[in-house]
Amino acid sequence: MRKYIALAVVLFSVLFTGCAERYNVQAPLSNVKGSYTVVPFANYTQTPLAGYRVASIAEGVLRSKGLAVDGTLWNYEEHDYSSKEIKEILSKASGSDFVVSGYVNEYRYKTGIDGEPAVSVTVKIYDVKRKKFIWRGVASKTGWSYESLGTVTQKAIDELLNGIFKS
Repeated sequence: MRKYIALAVVLFSVLFTGCAERYNVQAPLSNVKGSYTVVPFANYTQTPLAGYRVASIAEGVLRSKGLAVDGTLWNYEEHDYSSKEIKEILSKASGSDFVVSGYVNEYRYKTGIDGEPAVSVTVKIYDVKRKKFIWRGVASKTGWSYESLGTVTQKAIDELLNGIFKS
């Protein structure tokens, strides 16, 4: 009987630890009405163009929440942007009320038999008029082996932004 209980505990722990997620956010914002521009995210991973890819997913999530997104990521050359380049973009930002930027810390399929997708991103909202960041949030998420990296990233960013933007 003890064998069956031990087996049940092991199976339960294996089944429910495969998909992990973590969100750390600042308090929700009170006034986030206005227009948004999404700029490429800084890429701190080994995956080429991860910052550009994640920023395009963030742009799609913002649009799906009904927000006014001015311009598009297509306005930026497709390459890995450094923090310095992103600071330059922010200093020249105009035409929108807010700029969404961030970092990509992990964007890969984990090694092993299953190869689950894993993503870790930081999303920041910059107020153009006040010339400062007004919100930051961090999301880390892993998915199941049948999920794509893009799907897991979209879910992570959507959950992260749910606190301030209701869809």
